[in-house]
Amino acid sequence: MAEEVKQDFSQTGGQILTFMSDEKLYAFKITDVTDIIEIPEITVIPCTPDHITGVINLRGKVVPIIDLRKKLGSPDIEYDSKSCIILVEKGVYQAGILVDRVNDVENVIPAQIAANPVKDSTERYFITSGERRIYLLNTRKLIKN
Repeated sequence: MAEEVKQDFSQTGGQILTFMSDEKLYAFKITDVTDIIEIPEITVIPCTPDHITGVINLRGKVVPIIDLRKKLGSPDIEYDSKSCIILVEKGVYQAGILVDRVNDVENVIPAQIAANPVKDSTERYFITSGERRIYLLNTRKLIKN
């Protein structure tokens, strides 16, 4: 059996899901996104980090919910009808990410992508699309820590 070679996103490009948080444009690789849902009732769990809003029951599975604003140190807001949860999965890790609003699925090419020089940062890549700067998040780091 041939061993699969894992290629770096900055060399291959691909599709991303863009979304807003604190007036900044962020993204996940589309392969990390499993669903987008309205904000359901969230069960608060005592003694958890501030950025963990609580958990939801999604089709019989308990899923932790991470408030992206709190995780990134942005100011709190009242979420509204455009706010939603992006469900992401990386390996055995799964979480819902609470965001201001989802924008679109976009294709990016290697020429638009620059790796973040800060190792182990939550923002893995910077993507330039016209005048816009998109921060591609490191899904595993965001939901594991």
